[in-house]
Amino acid sequence: MRITRSDLDALAKSVKDRPRVRKPRPRLERDIQVEILRFLRTVPGVVAWKAGAGAFRVGDRYVKMGHKGVSDIVGWKTLDVSRRTQRAVFLAVEVKRPGARATEHQMAFLDIVAHAGGIAILASSVDEVRRGLGL
Repeated sequence: MRITRSDLDALAKSVKDRPRVRKPRPRLERDIQVEILRFLRTVPGVVAWKAGAGAFRVGDRYVKMGHKGVSDIVGWKTLDVSRRTQRAVFLAVEVKRPGARATEHQMAFLDIVAHAGGIAILASSVDEVRRGLGL
């Protein structure tokens, strides 16, 4: 069987006219962080912020910021809000996309926080943070 030019043109036209089906974009970690921070701002007694970490270039050298393994979101949760004296515990939330894994340093940081009596949460959604806070 031979394919003619008109056959190719007809095939190209049918492919071109077909609606494109795009795969859904995987959720980015920073989008999940924004959602979690937005939620944490609504929880009474919780103060939390994005922990800055990374590196930037100054001239011909790189300067590191932060501590390796520190969670993406840190802060505290006040306990015993109704009492005259208040206590707070450290809060650490490591945010990962669904299916992604935390590094050894990140897991070690969460273990240290939990061992010291803080709240350590590994989360890929607001619901996981809600459960981690016991809400």
